Amino acid sequence: MKLRAFSAAVAAFVALTLGAAALDMELSPYKVVSGLSGNLKSVGSDTMLHEMELWAEGFQAIYPNVKIDIEGKGSNTAPPALLSGEAQLGPMSRPMTPDEIGAFEAKFGYKPTAVLVAIDALAIYVHKDNPLQCVSMEQIERVFAANPKSGGGKSIRTWGELGLTGEWATKPIALFSRNTLSGTY
Repeated sequence: MKLRAFSAAVAAFVALTLGAAALDMELSPYKVVSGLSGNLKSVGSDTMLHEMELWAEGFQAIYPNVKIDIEGKGSNTAPPALLSGEAQLGPMSRPMTPDEIGAFEAKFGYKPTAVLVAIDALAIYVHKDNPLQCVSMEQIERVFAANPKSGGGKSIRTWGELGLTGEWATKPIALFSRNTLSGTY
């Protein structure tokens, strides 16, 4: 029961740090409680690592007797850490899969609580000397997906397949992306 109260205090604190524009103004203001102490561990998104560190710093300013350990190893590490009891918080930059939700519910008897705190912004860049002027969302999917749903399921692997000619036509596209444990992979 103490863990639920502790987790609720953390969730309330995080929600309050997001700014008034993101809050339901009908919520009662957060009330600091006394005597809160213990350990809290967060395992998950490396994209959210800095935010988690800032929230922990703010939380510990109010509750100095709480030790918070944060590991940013990728969103895919959050569900197993929650299931094993290694972590009480599992920040993720993607929604949990139905299988992850089912495993959590089977273990704990309730669904995990998602608290939306941010939205990822992703960008695609090409070298300044690349003559490519534009690319469609369908083409982007075909470049990045192993089994794309668009384009007849055919992946794009060369610049020529994106419409470039001459010396660019046969050059392979070199992809650089997030690691495969990331929710933004």
